Amino acid sequence: MKQNAYAKINLTLEIVGKLPDGFHNIESVFQEISLCDEIEIEKNNTLDIKFIPIVDTRESTVHASSGIFFKKTRVRERAKIRIKKNIPIKSGLGGGSSDAATTLLLLNKLFMYPMKNNEIINVGETIGSDVPFFFLGGTALVEGKGGKVRLISPIKKLYVLLVIPSFSFSTKNSYSQIDGFKLDKTNNTKKLISVLEKKKYDLSEIENCLHNDFEKMYLSIDKNFTSTLRNLEQKTSKKFHLTGSGSVLFALFNNISEAQKAQIKLKTTSIKTILTETR
Repeated sequence: MKQNAYAKINLTLEIVGKLPDGFHNIESVFQEISLCDEIEIEKNNTLDIKFIPIVDTRESTVHASSGIFFKKTRVRERAKIRIKKNIPIKSGLGGGSSDAATTLLLLNKLFMYPMKNNEIINVGETIGSDVPFFFLGGTALVEGKGGKVRLISPIKKLYVLLVIPSFSFSTKNSYSQIDGFKLDKTNNTKKLISVLEKKKYDLSEIENCLHNDFEKMYLSIDKNFTSTLRNLEQKTSKKFHLTGSGSVLFALFNNISEAQKAQIKLKTTSIKTILTETR
């Protein structure tokens, strides 16, 4: 049994406050993209999980989700799980969360649905704040800690050029830092939703709404991030934006030829790129 675990980009990401439990309250438009990990699963006497290529599995979401699944369902059989990793780790693309959601769905299907949909969603929320989105995919408004997900008008097909820098950011540290950073209320999330609801719109209208509070913070405090972003924009004459808390940057294109031209311009550097599209 096989299924793809798709990545996402954040078209907007706004920190709008703190929740009573101390977590940050976000408003964000998540967009699923075609870049994916590939997960294959079959019944087995023991739980056997392997990543290709090999990654550090001490905090693997696949281990966490499968462990909770077997504990809650008390299914006696176990599973052999293989994950081909194509989504860069610690990138802001949601690979770990997508792997967790897909693993739960596959296990539930493999063992004839011992868990109800709401139970699976509840388990997903305990594993990671982004996990609930990946049960739905598409284009969605994500609020709160990430557990409040509502599908919105889907974005038209766009090509997405991803840039994977050599550096990364700690999500935990970034959220801690942003507490002391002055954020202006932009309402870009609501503006973007209004654009998408029109059905007919130009790419420029979407680009005018793209916003990420972490990007704004990094531009103020991180010279390496700032120089990388400015270098990309100078070489391609295209605006790039951060996804999640980083570190991957992306640009949107109407057609594949424009995206390929930008990608070629970056191949003269040591910058790693991936060309994908919205789903």
